[in-house]
This record gives sequence, structure tokens and C-alpha cells, in this order.
Amino acid sequence: MRAMLILVLLFALGMPGIVAGADDAPPSRVVVAAVVEREISPTTRLEGVLRFIRVSEVAGEIEGLITEHRFDTGWKLDKGAVMVALNNDLAEQDRAVTEAEIAEVDADIERRARELQRLQSLKRDNVASASAVDEAFFAHKALQKRKVALERRLHRQDLLLAKREVRAPFDGIVVEKKKELGDWLEYGAAIARFGSTEGMQAIVPVSESLLPFQNKGDRYDVYFPALGHAVQGKLTGIVPFAEVRSKSVYLKILVPYEPGMIENTSAQVELPTAARRTLRLIPRAALLQKPGQTTVFAVVDGKAKALDVNIVARIDGYIAVDDDAVTAGLAVVVDGNDRLQDGAAVEIVQSGQ
Repeated sequence: MRAMLILVLLFALGMPGIVAGADDAPPSRVVVAAVVEREISPTTRLEGVLRFIRVSEVAGEIEGLITEHRFDTGWKLDKGAVMVALNNDLAEQDRAVTEAEIAEVDADIERRARELQRLQSLKRDNVASASAVDEAFFAHKALQKRKVALERRLHRQDLLLAKREVRAPFDGIVVEKKKELGDWLEYGAAIARFGSTEGMQAIVPVSESLLPFQNKGDRYDVYFPALGHAVQGKLTGIVPFAEVRSKSVYLKILVPYEPGMIENTSAQVELPTAARRTLRLIPRAALLQKPGQTTVFAVVDGKAKALDVNIVARIDGYIAVDDDAVTAGLAVVVDGNDRLQDGAAVEIVQSGQ
């Protein structure tokens, strides 16, 4: 009994201290930023796919056996790089025959020139007839024409030898390999599907009702999950075709190529959905999201005040809201908000934009 009485007295004496300790809890230290006001368009996030701005089915101009193969899927090649080379044994033999024929014609031309000169001299002495001179003249001229034809044939053979190498048409990356070492390359057949690294484009479907708010040249931040970050893109045009049922139209947003970009991966972009209007911008760091609820903490009279907000647009590092409770200049917590409760005392340790 005596022990219980002592415990009751100790508890009674300790309670005021405990309560006082709760009342005297130090305020939470937070970093705040001011809400700004700006005229912007409400947006919605839409998802499209990433495509190469230019894709070529690289093909050979002649046929032959592939004896050299210098590329593979995923390889990045510079313009003019040799991708495959064809066997040229027969072509070189044909060229050698043409060179020999040209040498033979040169000898005949020289012989005919001497004969023509001799007959012209004899004709002056009235020894040779005019018909004999004419025959020698035209024979000499025919040989000269034959030499021109042979030289053109030789030039063509040189072109064919040059075309035995199939080269990259521009700076790009191999998307698909279609021919391998030892394959026979048919005339005009493709050896690879080749995408240009000059640029990529996000193809984004939008409702036709949103077209009035999209302007050529507008810039957007396009987020690529495969890269883990966003890249700034520019609206370059609209595909002049709409889906019959959905009436969706496709926007083309040009983005610079980056290593790791893959055709047909997702591209997410915030697009305008209405005319521009005045909205309040809150740093994204101030945002606390729970299922069905979006909250920020403002600092009012030294205490945290929870505000549920309606996100109208997302721009760079900000969210745009249209709530009346959020006004320009309002201080919102951007660091330390994850441990706050509504009405808790706070101490501002840093304030910025």
C-alpha cells in the first residue's frame, strides 16, 4: 500500500512537467519560398512515342557477294562510313580488259595517223587517190571515237568498283541489320535500317479540340522514362491525318538526340489545354501528394497551415494552381514539410524564390 501511494505521488508530481514539455516543444525549422503569379496556359500531360526524324533503308546500287561487314545493331556511324563491301574480282578483271582494249586502240590510232599522213603526202604528188585519203581519214576518226567509248566504259567500271562499298548516308545509328557477311546482295536490296542522329521527334496524339492551343515553334519539356530526365523540344508541325474514330491528331515535337534514346519508347509532355490566364506558381518541392489529395504547407503567423490545391499546369520546377487561398507572395514550405502537421509552430531558417 505504501509503495502504491508513493507511485501515485510521483505520477501527480510528474504530470505538470510532461504537459509543460509538450507545450514547450521547439518549432520545426523549415525553408520557405514565395508563391509567384504569372500568365500561363493550363496544361495536361499526354504520352506519345519517340521516333527518329529520318530513317533510311540503306541499300546497295549493285549486286554481289558481301565480303566485308562493318556494322551491327546499335552501332553509331558517321556519314560516309563503309558498312559493307562486295566482292570485286570480276569487276577488276573487266576493267583490266577495257584498259587493254584502250591500249590496242591507241596503237591503231597511231598506225592510222601515220598512214593518213603518208597518203596525204602521196596525194600532193598525185600518186594516191582522194578516195584512199578519205578512207584513211575516216578510219582514223572511227578509232578515235572508239577510244572515247572505251574510256567511258572504263569510267563506268570505276564507278561500279566505287559502289561495291555501301556507305552510311548520314550520321546515324543502326536500328536493324538485314544482311550479314557472306550474304548475296541483290540489286536495290537493303542492308540495314538506319536512323539519323541529327534529331529525334516525339509523336504525341492530341484531341482535335486542343489544336487551337498548339502553335508551331512552341517549346516543351519532354520527359523520357527510358532516360530518366526531360529534354527540351520544339513543336515543328502536325501530321496531316486524323484518326477516323477518335479524331486524334499527331503533333511532331523535335528533340536533340541523346545516347540512350530508343525508337518507340515513351515520351511524356505537358501540353496547353486552354487560353492563357493568370495562375499562381508553387515550387514542386512544396508539394505533398496522397491518393486523391494534393497539399502544400504555408506559413501564416508563425504556424504551418495545410492547403489543398488544384494543379492546373506543370511548368519547369513549378506547379500552377488556381485556388483562391493561394496568393502571390504567400510563403510555402519547400524543405521540412514532410514532418509538419497543420497548426504546428515553425521557424523559418531560409527564405528564397
